[in-house]
Amino acid sequence: MSATSRDVRNVVLVGHTGAGKTTLMQHLLRTADSLDPLPTPEPPSADHAKGTSHPKGTNHPKGTNHAKGGSGRPHADTSSTAGAWPGVGAAGGGAGSASGGETVERSVSLILASLQHRGVTVNLLDTPGYPDFVGELRAGLRAADAALFVISALEGIDGSTRMLWDECASVGMPRAIAVTRLDHPRTDFDATVLACQEAFGSGVLPVYLLAAGEAPGASHRLVGLVTGRLIDYSADGRHEHDRPVELTGSAAAARDALLETVIAESEDEDLLERYVDGAELDPKVLLDDLETAVAGGSFFPVLPLITPPGPERGTRPTAPGLGTAELLDLFVHGFPSPREHPLPRLTRPDGSPCPPAVGDPSGPLVAEIVRTTTDPYIGRMSLVRVFSGTLRPDAAVHVSGHGRSAAGHPDHDDDERVGALSQAVGISLHSVDECPAGGICVITRLSTAETGDTLSDPADPRYLPAWTMPEPLLPIAVHTQARSDESKLSAALGRLAAEDPTLTVVQDPDTGQVVLWCMGEAHGDVVLERLRDRFGVTLEKIPLRLPMRETLRGPAEGLGRLVKQSGGHGQYAVCRIVVEPLPAGSGIEFVDEVVGGAVPRAFIPSVEKGVRAQLERGLTAGFPATDLRVRLVDGKSHSVDSSDMAFQTAGGLAVRDAARAAGVVLLEPVLAIDISVPDEFVGAVMNDISTRRGRVVGMAPAGGEGGGGRTDGAAGEAPPPGSGPGRTAIHAEVPAAEMTRYAVELRSVSRGTGIFTRRHHRYEPLPDHLVARVTEEPV
Repeated sequence: MSATSRDVRNVVLVGHTGAGKTTLMQHLLRTADSLDPLPTPEPPSADHAKGTSHPKGTNHPKGTNHAKGGSGRPHADTSSTAGAWPGVGAAGGGAGSASGGETVERSVSLILASLQHRGVTVNLLDTPGYPDFVGELRAGLRAADAALFVISALEGIDGSTRMLWDECASVGMPRAIAVTRLDHPRTDFDATVLACQEAFGSGVLPVYLLAAGEAPGASHRLVGLVTGRLIDYSADGRHEHDRPVELTGSAAAARDALLETVIAESEDEDLLERYVDGAELDPKVLLDDLETAVAGGSFFPVLPLITPPGPERGTRPTAPGLGTAELLDLFVHGFPSPREHPLPRLTRPDGSPCPPAVGDPSGPLVAEIVRTTTDPYIGRMSLVRVFSGTLRPDAAVHVSGHGRSAAGHPDHDDDERVGALSQAVGISLHSVDECPAGGICVITRLSTAETGDTLSDPADPRYLPAWTMPEPLLPIAVHTQARSDESKLSAALGRLAAEDPTLTVVQDPDTGQVVLWCMGEAHGDVVLERLRDRFGVTLEKIPLRLPMRETLRGPAEGLGRLVKQSGGHGQYAVCRIVVEPLPAGSGIEFVDEVVGGAVPRAFIPSVEKGVRAQLERGLTAGFPATDLRVRLVDGKSHSVDSSDMAFQTAGGLAVRDAARAAGVVLLEPVLAIDISVPDEFVGAVMNDISTRRGRVVGMAPAGGEGGGGRTDGAAGEAPPPGSGPGRTAIHAEVPAAEMTRYAVELRSVSRGTGIFTRRHHRYEPLPDHLVARVTEEPV
């Protein structure tokens, strides 16, 4: 199944949830199968097939609807399946089944499928449209060389799609648009094209039109603006007319606009001269220039698609959907091959420079793990994009991962050996002998490899800088339902965190809670379901405790007196202290002001130890005390009964006595947040901040601020997705107690277009009317 990099296209399908990406992928597989049937692969060896039968795998967020459809390959082709990759292939990722006729469910994971068209291998990467699963989207973008935006003519363009388009534009990724749901009577292809031009720019132009004179939702014909030919989709298949038809009116204007844009973007002077002279243009030359124009990243072809619902379970695939064959031709003739698309910049693992990579199968090995999952039968499996060189089974590789230590992933450099190597055939995986540059494959047995790691030759190690993810900002506190699960929890969470770079697991040192930082509620639900189904660990959500602090309302004296005599050696220690509040952020200070030896020098460290221990345990609500100066001014001792432990106890008693005298103030953490939203939502966001006891401290046009990260397959870093014209950066300070669900609520307020970052700023006194709610919580 391996192919040269010039005969490969890696295409990622992106768009909002419900746009029809997965359904489109099914129809593309069917269409390719009817036009260019793939040969049946050789049966896998017994060693490779052993243990690759997988349980039903993907976890879906509550309330997700599931769309049915065929597997996209004939049953004969999949009978020799070596297995589908859980989480990316069919069994675990929701792409369908390794055998024909199984249902295909909407995915919350990346789906990999492969097809052959006109001698070119097309790898399709279907990404989730739900914003909680942005990690899967980033993985698909990293592995691809071009993006197909799937836009529903019924639902239009949402804010997150606009932001994603801007990210792709910032790195020059070639893009095209497929307009779906055109079978609905209330849709209009021309109106959708206009909406795309308003959202994405004037470079958006159709290359096919629905035939004029047919009612919406009933069209079965296309007109090719490059060839001028009529293409008829009827019950018995696809038929292309031999002779061009005469285009008039809006169709002729659309063709002229398309030709002028292709000629301008391709900078073909000969074609320009023929066009100006009114000579007939060769469609083959136009197709070659079309690829040049698309690869330039400023021309974006649009195609109409009508894909009927998938077949019922157990039936054969239906006729190809309208426009699917033309979309496959666009992949082949319009999208760049891996050798034509700029590759990520490289360094050595130590950060020193190294020569750039080219998509040469004979060059040095450079590959990246874009997705990791754990199979219950064969262990860790990695989806790998090979950028340079050739990857082979049982080859030694250097695994390098850096730049994610803040998210709980320590830097590592290890030498390992690759296990079995597989590539997609349809939505199934089959064993192969090699994966050259430009290919996407699945490998096993890399025990230390994580998502985002680089694979290279141990004798010539290289490193692809880490592609950063949006920071997970929804905290979910959990604990095990059964004590027997506690021993398995750490290993299970570690494996999930290695697979999912948008999941951060924290053991809060202040509250002792295990906190899962997720992208949203659906993401959190999927994590809990995977822990239960794959690792047998059942967790339940619990209220999140915030790391509060305590301090005193004012200065006070405290007396600690421990006098016990019960026969034999007793306990005796008396100390007097003065406790004074300090400015915020000062911490704890201990000052020895004892004169005359009232407290022996040997026991002054004991008093300090007891004072600090009591302040760490808290004064009333069990939260650590801070911003206090404790002065030891007097005390008493006994020559026999005084001891280190006695003065520690007396120091703690003195602190508690001072707290009773002065009164305790609870301090809550306050966050500094930076929000980036479109200008139209600034008022709504500021009103929302005020309802959260927050205050806005500044505003400015959004520049390089915001969350997010690199998504490109090209050299250079992508600007943050929250930057750009038409957006405003809002800087505010908000209590952390009001921000626990802000990742979900900002999405609602800004219709999915707002992003924010948060960081601890300081502690402030908690309002009195909220103190009772905090102190009533169990400590």
